[in-house]
Amino acid sequence: MKRILLISGILFAAAGLFAEGGIEFSGEVSARGGVAAPWTADDSAGRFTMGELSFTGTIDAYYDNSSALAEGSVVYDAVNNLLDYSVDELWVDYTESFWGIRIGRQKAAWGKADGIDITNVLCPTDMSSLAAMTADDNKLGVDAVRFSLSGNQFTADAYWIPIFTPALLPEEMTGQLEIEKPETAIWNGEYGLRVSGYFSTLDVSLYGFYGWDDNPFVNYAMDFQTTPPSVFASGSYERMAMIGADAALPIGETVLRLEAAFFPQRYFQKKSDSVIAEIMTSGEADSSEKHNQLSALAGIDWMPEGWTLTAQYYCDYVFGDLEPLERTDAFTHGATISVTKSLVNETLEVGFSGLLGFNDFDSMLSPSVKYSLSDQISVGAEAFIFIPGPERDGKYGTYKDLSSLCLKAKFSF
Repeated sequence: MKRILLISGILFAAAGLFAEGGIEFSGEVSARGGVAAPWTADDSAGRFTMGELSFTGTIDAYYDNSSALAEGSVVYDAVNNLLDYSVDELWVDYTESFWGIRIGRQKAAWGKADGIDITNVLCPTDMSSLAAMTADDNKLGVDAVRFSLSGNQFTADAYWIPIFTPALLPEEMTGQLEIEKPETAIWNGEYGLRVSGYFSTLDVSLYGFYGWDDNPFVNYAMDFQTTPPSVFASGSYERMAMIGADAALPIGETVLRLEAAFFPQRYFQKKSDSVIAEIMTSGEADSSEKHNQLSALAGIDWMPEGWTLTAQYYCDYVFGDLEPLERTDAFTHGATISVTKSLVNETLEVGFSGLLGFNDFDSMLSPSVKYSLSDQISVGAEAFIFIPGPERDGKYGTYKDLSSLCLKAKFSF
């Protein structure tokens, strides 16, 4: 709360400057509801998986070389009877011809991938609910200072994030597990750097990041004073580094995209039974273990008349012995596809997207349709179908009982 008030003070202190420039207000009201599909488990079928009413408002102010943005949202979750609000972005910005500085809560999307995070590690993810995970933008803002340089063919952005913002997790996990965040101190900040070059034949970007892993690791401890010994679990965050690069190469009506990231000595969760066995033997044990990790993606976009088609192949490799880890496969890979088509004078849009994991052959399929009643009002329907693999559920199959049929409506202004 203190950091929100501090940033708010900075924003409103600058309001006098913007009064002589311009102020624009926009936003949207949306409703989204979904029920578990008939083929899910008997105790899931027909139950509401999401029922969300939301309002998002944005104030964009500018004067001369200065600008400011405030965006917030209020969300009512009818399924869990919860009312939540958030400050999504709140920053002030000053820009000269070749440099600029931005201070406050802000978002940035790194990389060229569509829906897959390779180098996109700057902003954490909202995984608190099915509605959040399947939203068009499920990234959270970070409280940062961004210093930028720009030229005719390059840009460079350096980030200092003094206070760590973790990913949002489901309440059933955070309610049962006490998770300790890193101490709020200047030495616990995060740092990011992006340098991009724009040339006649391709665009290239380089990335560097040193900060915290957005998801907590589960730590185990035992009390040998009880019979049998009691096991206690808690959560904590570990440091993480990343270096990466991407490139986009236009070829006629298509665009070829490449992206890769290397994570040196990244922490990975160990199996609970392995950790407990070590504690029983030696009295203590580490609940996570360091390994090098390499991730990469290749994608292609094709945009003929009225169509948008995207296909991607991604892979990930963790080096070393994985026997003690929860992760069972050193090499994981998969593919995504997305197809949309505009019809009826671009008032009707039909689409399909899918993800397939090649290790377990689990998948997620999402057909959708949207109709624009006017420039401000649209209605639509969509489905999220999670299919487990033949032998193991896999990453997407884990959510098989959350397969949902959904309706949505939006009013923009």
